[in-house]
Amino acid sequence: MYPKCMETHTGLLTHIKVFREKPYAITGMLIWENDECINCVIKNKIFANYVLSLPMHKYTIEVKGKYNERGQFNVKHMRIINIDSYIALIGTPE
Repeated sequence: MYPKCMETHTGLLTHIKVFREKPYAITGMLIWENDECINCVIKNKIFANYVLSLPMHKYTIEVKGKYNERGQFNVKHMRIINIDSYIALIGTPE
């Protein structure tokens, strides 16, 4: 059996929610890509803290990862598409 390839989605960050902080952080976010809402889950603590510092409805994010059995997109890599002075100040997650 062949392993599943990672998928890429690019969309506007619209909602952020912290599901759990301990024993390990799980953060969720919604991105809109071509009138479709993609429910993303972030398990990486660095990415989760970074996303929590971003204002909503302002940045376009490209995420790479795989879907889990619940239909949630597990984010493995992330980058900001429209970098401005705020992103230049706080840096990028990679």
